[in-house]
Amino acid sequence: MGAWIRGACPAFCFHSILYGKQHAVLGSSDLGLLLSRCNRVALREGDLPVVLAVEKILEWRALQVVTATPHLPGLEFLEQQFPGLQLNAGGLMVPIRTHSPEEILSVCLTQGVRVAGTRVVYSAGAS
Repeated sequence: MGAWIRGACPAFCFHSILYGKQHAVLGSSDLGLLLSRCNRVALREGDLPVVLAVEKILEWRALQVVTATPHLPGLEFLEQQFPGLQLNAGGLMVPIRTHSPEEILSVCLTQGVRVAGTRVVYSAGAS
């Protein structure tokens, strides 16, 4: 199991004893590290800690595309290509389910979307 802790050192391990058995928990501020090494990860949803399967957290992945202009050419095509695409104040939020971030960015650029920046975010609304 992993614990995502903001502001923590890159990675540390602590042990707990439950029902007479010792269990290791990997803690880190690097969510990607935890997702690649653990089956379940504890994180905060609002004010409460929750433990989720890695597969569920991966469903939350989205590519945030910051656009350079308010006009988005090819928006209809993008919505057809990427179900669940959402518009926001800065540009687009595209769920990463079946397409890589690089592929999403490539399609945006070929449709004439001027991209100012991108980053992978985790949003429960993306699933």
